[in-house]
Amino acid sequence: MYRNQFPVLTPAFTARCTNCGTEYDEDRDVCEVCGEGDFETPSRAQKERLSKLFASVNDDDQSLASLMKYEEDYQSFNGVSTILARLEYQHVESETQVAGRTVESAGRWEATAIDELVHADPSRVRPVLDEQNRHGGWWTCPAHREEYWEQDALTFEGGADHPVEVCPECHARLEEVGYAEVKHRSDDVERLFLKHEVIDWARHFPILNGLDGRSPILPLIKLQAILQWSRNYELQYLNPQNDQQLPDKFLVAYGENVRESLRASLEDNEKKNPWEEGRLMYDGSPDDVEIDILDLSTSAGINGREPMVERLMSQIRAMFGVSDAFENELSDAGGLNAEGTQVEITNGAVASAHQDTQDKALDTLCQLIERVEGHCDWELAYVAPESEGESLTPLEVLQGIEKAQQTGTAVAVEDGQLQIPDQEITPMDPETTTPEDEPPPEDGDPDDGAAGPPDGADAENSPDPNQPASDPPDTQP
Repeated sequence: MYRNQFPVLTPAFTARCTNCGTEYDEDRDVCEVCGEGDFETPSRAQKERLSKLFASVNDDDQSLASLMKYEEDYQSFNGVSTILARLEYQHVESETQVAGRTVESAGRWEATAIDELVHADPSRVRPVLDEQNRHGGWWTCPAHREEYWEQDALTFEGGADHPVEVCPECHARLEEVGYAEVKHRSDDVERLFLKHEVIDWARHFPILNGLDGRSPILPLIKLQAILQWSRNYELQYLNPQNDQQLPDKFLVAYGENVRESLRASLEDNEKKNPWEEGRLMYDGSPDDVEIDILDLSTSAGINGREPMVERLMSQIRAMFGVSDAFENELSDAGGLNAEGTQVEITNGAVASAHQDTQDKALDTLCQLIERVEGHCDWELAYVAPESEGESLTPLEVLQGIEKAQQTGTAVAVEDGQLQIPDQEITPMDPETTTPEDEPPPEDGDPDDGAAGPPDGADAENSPDPNQPASDPPDTQP
């Protein structure tokens, strides 16, 4: 996912009109919107600032690549990754004048710089949703977040984006809350965060309109438990020092309050041995607990364990996009030829994860940069998995520049790679070169038996010994 060149900064546009701000993907002489002819290219100064920012995004000297790589674990464990942007705010006053008189004066807090990008625990930083499952619904002051107001208790005039009410402390405009940090294993709110201050994305099983997600490994817990318990059973069953009689079945139960529910059922039926009867009396709600009973008798368990193990392990590998051949399990994977298929599967999975994260997380980060700086001329991208090995080394770049100077070709260096713009290239005449002459035969050396020219032959008809022999004439079949 994250390689040495991440993030790759690519231009968000080719030319932008300085009058109306319209962006184009190709060079233009005249703006189609306003008719002006002044254009600008992506800011190189902003690219340098972003490169420095991404090299160290927090006080722990963590790079953006390191932070994003750390967040990948939470895609599996929690189903969602969460990054908190700590911003610097500045109080701005705005006035509304009519006939030269100020009729309204209002203040607001504007984000002016990104102080840090840090990891936020997704189990504690939760999205705020209203009754219609819409993101937001709470309003607070960016500088005084000790209290908040619900949207139903505020006044919005004429479809305005912000309420009429202001902060009672600084009289600044209220902003919408997007996330709330709660105490551990509690719903008590500790801190509030605005919508643009949190970057979260869920790749595998998104819920709540993509603001949260479910862990993709949760379905694997039962499979892993069956593998481990069956392994423990086999070790105990085959242990010659074990004199304990083991049951030939074991029960797998999972769900809500599973321990309490099953303990109550066993106490009510304590006189009945569930192993002897082959059944367990459970009086709880079937929606709370799901129960599977696996047969581990001698015929079904020990002798039949290998197929079960292979099946479960294959299911677990498939959840992570790993084929059996990748783990050298070639019994049913098509032999070593399946390794090529695994490479394609891996590249496809990585490319899909790249695109998903770019659309949900990196684009949101670019929007935050635009909010802070007023514009974002660059996009964040990944190195394509199949093209990483195609990059030129610094030595190859220097050799390419030298070759371009020799041939008169215009080139540029962008992100450490050669860029060749569209141009007319006049082919150069090949230089006339002659191979090195072979040393003449020494005196006394026998010739090769070839007949020399006749003594009376004209010199101009004789071949020049310093020139290579001409090619034989083409013959038609």
